[in-house]
Amino acid sequence: MTDTETAAAIEALAYRVRERDVAIRDGQDFADADVFALEFITAFRGRGWRPTEARRVVLPRLALPGTLPPLKPETTGLLADLKADMEARAARDRAAMESAREDGTA
Repeated sequence: MTDTETAAAIEALAYRVRERDVAIRDGQDFADADVFALEFITAFRGRGWRPTEARRVVLPRLALPGTLPPLKPETTGLLADLKADMEARAARDRAAMESAREDGTA
């Protein structure tokens, strides 16, 4: 459904609910939800709506720890380089914060 169709469906349902509430409040109608629901679905089908079959979403299976194949040597080398770079940056940041603390600026 497009946004216009969604807005029209919401408007139609809200109208029918308000009309039903007024009828129930005035004693013209009893609260029979089955008849109301059937009437609304019939109106939707008259506008071209057709129910679609619900489908189960299949989630990907995650590998259990230790069951993945070993990493390629270039991958492990890249990961080691990235880890060393992160540790060097963290050490620089800690040293900068420590010197700023000693200077009294932080």
